[in-house]
Amino acid sequence: MRELSLGNDHKANPLYTHMTELQRQIKTKFSEFPLEFDVPMSQKTYFKLGGPAEVYVELAQKEQIASLINWCQENHYQYHFLGGGSNIIVADQGIAGIVIKIINQSIELEKKSNYALIRVGAGMKTALCVRKTIDEGYGGLEYFLGVPGTIGGAIYNNAHYLEDLIGAHVNRVEVLTEKGDFTWLDKETCEFAYDSSRFQRTKEIIYQVEFLLEQGDKNESMAMVKKATEYRAQTQPLGLPSSGCIFQNVPNSQTLKELFPQFKERTHVPGGFLIDQAGLKGAHEGDIEVSEKHAAFFVNKGNGTADQVQKLITRVKQKVAEKFNVSLQEEVFWLK
Repeated sequence: MRELSLGNDHKANPLYTHMTELQRQIKTKFSEFPLEFDVPMSQKTYFKLGGPAEVYVELAQKEQIASLINWCQENHYQYHFLGGGSNIIVADQGIAGIVIKIINQSIELEKKSNYALIRVGAGMKTALCVRKTIDEGYGGLEYFLGVPGTIGGAIYNNAHYLEDLIGAHVNRVEVLTEKGDFTWLDKETCEFAYDSSRFQRTKEIIYQVEFLLEQGDKNESMAMVKKATEYRAQTQPLGLPSSGCIFQNVPNSQTLKELFPQFKERTHVPGGFLIDQAGLKGAHEGDIEVSEKHAAFFVNKGNGTADQVQKLITRVKQKVAEKFNVSLQEEVFWLK
């Protein structure tokens, strides 16, 4: 990344002449922002791969976020939002435009008779948010303590632990609309579904989330956390760079119920189970490998690339489709 000194004769500075038009304009317009140029996204994502972001900036204040988005729209510059970087894959060639990471980590507690409304900034780490709610004596989010990334990302994806969806515990979400206004959306308007929310199809930006949590018992909550933590440690490749599950679980069908009666009472069949049954554990493209521990996970064994991820995704989809007539759907999101 470059350190730039843009004094009165900045045009004579050879570093300035190698900046892109976007970098020159944004440096002039938002000189007070903590702008970074050509930042390797392998440093910002759990998968530890991906090319550079043309512009990268971390912001917490509403006014700053709104002014930057308005400027991007007026000047037709592309922009992307980054949560914790846990379930995204950045293209090897990098990202043109601006990557904005919202880092507001505010938390407010409004206690009622036997429940509480807890407002959490989108930039707060999910695990930290869950721990704070438990310490305050409220339950509901225990199983999400092990979810990587931030609250904003968890809401965007409607993160799940087994069949418990985080959206089920939301009361409302504050967003920045495409028109540049901040507004609250109630739970129903958020359109939460399995691995899905309205935010995946709109240009609304999640700024903070309000959870409705019932009063609980801290000891019981910590027992739930321990159970979920042990389950993840036993079943997931936590020690290697990964973006989490690459594929969603598959809607159950009569054919799958007949093939795998152990799942006949469930609405979904684990995608990782089908990948395992197709004999794909350990399959790899370069340094990207189908995890031996959980076949829905791909892991980066060293110098993996986004291109290798895409090739392995294609192979896995084809093999599972041939064997079970099932179309796997990706759970990860691509930035390029």
